[in-house]
Amino acid sequence: MKQVYHTYLSIIKKNCTDSECKIVVPKEEYSQLIELAKKQCTLPFLLPYFRDTPYFLFLKQQTKQILLNYYELEHFTRKTVSLLSQNQISCYLLKGLSLASYYPVPEYRKSGDVDLYINDSEAFEKAKSLLISHGYVLQDELSDHHMLFLYTFPKTGRQFELELHYRIVGLYQYEQANQIVEEVFSNPPKLTQTLYGYSYTVLAPTESAFYLIHHMLKHYLYSGFGIRLLCDFTVYLNHFYNEIDFEKLHAWCRESRIFHLYEIILACCRNYLGLAEQIDPKVTYDTDACEHFLSMILEGGDMGTNANHAIVGSTSYQKINWLTYFKEGHLQMKVRFPNASHLPVLWPFLWFWTFVCFLKNNRKLRNTTFRAVLREFKEKNEHTRLIRIFENSDS
Repeated sequence: MKQVYHTYLSIIKKNCTDSECKIVVPKEEYSQLIELAKKQCTLPFLLPYFRDTPYFLFLKQQTKQILLNYYELEHFTRKTVSLLSQNQISCYLLKGLSLASYYPVPEYRKSGDVDLYINDSEAFEKAKSLLISHGYVLQDELSDHHMLFLYTFPKTGRQFELELHYRIVGLYQYEQANQIVEEVFSNPPKLTQTLYGYSYTVLAPTESAFYLIHHMLKHYLYSGFGIRLLCDFTVYLNHFYNEIDFEKLHAWCRESRIFHLYEIILACCRNYLGLAEQIDPKVTYDTDACEHFLSMILEGGDMGTNANHAIVGSTSYQKINWLTYFKEGHLQMKVRFPNASHLPVLWPFLWFWTFVCFLKNNRKLRNTTFRAVLREFKEKNEHTRLIRIFENSDS
């Protein structure tokens, strides 16, 4: 691992744990650290180490923007949840403000949108109509687990995104994982969290930890993810480890066949980000694999920044061939046509239109080529094999 990565991870660890360890930043690493933190959306974490440098004003300005964004998102979150609550629609607040509250400085955690989960189908449809009637604009986005809304504040013109989830995470090729997720989150236990004087419903600790693992898995399979996801997991487990049922969490991960992912995440958080040693101490992972995993994250940038070429990427395979691509295309067809895909007689027609849409999106939205997408998919499969997601089964 590059030396600048070690320096950066030391800074991140201090910001996750509020430890008193002294960190000396070599001058020759200044520009690299700035670029790295910019890619990982963690610029405020560098502020104390650059006070007497030419970069300080830039960092200060960026930090102000992130602070402003944090409080604007807090206002948007409260506005949205209040609207639903006033109309007797209950929802779970996912990530965002809830996770930020466990950081030493909550405002430093950059958030891009608001995620709410409604586990009742009738309530979800009611929420959809309610939001549209109050100026939330439904976006044309292909997703198998949420609807995306855009809201513009009339006075300022500021726009914010709301992801309204009807499924906690998207579907996988591996059906057993889908079944476990459905069982766990169909009616999950609730916890009340008060933030800035307003009470939100959030997932209970064990379910929340399991959700964070799946959230990381989805980002890893699609486009990789940034260090923030590991930071989130670290601060959450450090806060709630006495309330998490680790035996139950292990069982869910094993039944979903993602226990290897849990192992490498936990080991990385413990070795590099300050996860307390007493948290699930028997779970370990190969040190070299952890270092390689973290290097991939730091080289790749924050989640979603390299998603231009991503296709479904819902599992990992021992070998990549045209049958592999067909399997992924078939899943994409199910996502695009959730109702019609239940009729096998329509599959040839649906495959054709899915492929047409895929080519069109590559050219107009992703600004890439069919060949580049296939190459990217093959490379990402090698990444998933590093941690044996779904045991690398082709079945």
